[in-house]
Amino acid sequence: MAWWYWLLIILFVFLISLPISMWYIKVAPRKPTNEGDWVSDNAKVSTITVEDRVIKIKNVRDFTWRTSKDHDIKWNEETYKLDDLIGLYYIIEHIHKFRALAHTMLTFEFKNDRFLTCSFEVRRKKGQRFHPWTGLWRSFTLIQIWATERDLLWLRTNLRKNETYLFPCATLPEKREAMLLQLCDRSNQLAETPEFYHTLVKSCSTSLIREANIVTPGKIPFSMGEVMPGYSVKPAIKFGVIQDLGGYKKTREMSRVDKLASELNSQEDYSKMIRKNLKGNFNHPE
Repeated sequence: MAWWYWLLIILFVFLISLPISMWYIKVAPRKPTNEGDWVSDNAKVSTITVEDRVIKIKNVRDFTWRTSKDHDIKWNEETYKLDDLIGLYYIIEHIHKFRALAHTMLTFEFKNDRFLTCSFEVRRKKGQRFHPWTGLWRSFTLIQIWATERDLLWLRTNLRKNETYLFPCATLPEKREAMLLQLCDRSNQLAETPEFYHTLVKSCSTSLIREANIVTPGKIPFSMGEVMPGYSVKPAIKFGVIQDLGGYKKTREMSRVDKLASELNSQEDYSKMIRKNLKGNFNHPE
């Protein structure tokens, strides 16, 4: 063989082996941890107990946000009765001009206008910034935030001013209860044994889908909406996850909440006011 042929082979082997070597040298040895100098909104993990159909959550976040960086810190211990659970919502927040990139969450509605939101996120240390690329390389621990809906959504709709949607789910009562309990179990798992966030396989959306498919195996088959959550509305309607409020376009229009939130002068009755377009146009399954 000619010398240049062997040179190409050596170059090819080098290009393949370099990233593999870097993975094993720099990335593979990293270990997820719940110990660190965390930013304030990621500072505490939630632990949960369930007894006699009563859920007690330690460290429910209830921050009051003045700007996206200035806030009053408040962590509560809250109690929720499973018998008071009446609804479930799927939330999409578009975080980039590339609309495939989005953050997803769930809100559980209880009687007496109580709204509890669950969000899987990267747990950032002070000075860290998230980017989808760095999220591929064991750079962040996965955290499951439980918070008041006002805390998590006001930050997004009124301060970051991101396009945000609140979709009523088509979930039967026994399934939404099972989903809540499954997410409670997941919180305790992560508190006991931390795991890495991963942009593709252990993100906000893939984490929610994983738990939903534990509750109902095969409920949500793989689709591009799993890795591109900004495009997850159509699959969610198709798979019976969210309610069809009159077709894709109308469902999106009625479920958009950032425009309604921008009209508010205070955070009082925030969750009630952002549901103004939905009121009377859907019912939670019974």
